[in-house]
Amino acid sequence: SLREHAILVGYGRVGKVVGEDLRNLRRPMVVIEERADLVENLRAGHVEAIAGNAANPELLAAANIGGAKTLYVAIPEAFEAGQIVEQARQANPGIEILARAHSEAEAEHLQRLGADLVVMGEREIAHSMIAHTNIRNHPPTNRPSRWFRPILR
Repeated sequence: SLREHAILVGYGRVGKVVGEDLRNLRRPMVVIEERADLVENLRAGHVEAIAGNAANPELLAAANIGGAKTLYVAIPEAFEAGQIVEQARQANPGIEILARAHSEAEAEHLQRLGADLVVMGEREIAHSMIAHTNIRNHPPTNRPSRWFRPILR
């Protein structure tokens, strides 16, 4: 009965962070997770959760894929993730689909099947490292640059 909700596939290391952020943002969500013990823990914490493999179209239907706003595919298996992305895109052409990948080939595969954004962990780590050193070595300043000072006088 949920509408305009998020569906989160996988509640491992990545999915748990996504899920916690969605909860903090008070975004309604349904989690689809293979591990029954995690599903029970989620339900005990008042999170709507479905046990099973999200590549099964019946589970996506049970999560109301047709009425969902966003799908987060947080599982590491690219082939299975591709099946989920493809089925979700067919069931709900307007849904925003975000997925994870471990290689350029996986990222291209998921995008071909309908993912709007594919995040590669290794690339994001590298970008964060560079961003950190750029900020540390070139701190932002609120002072006008030397070039602008004569104009401001």
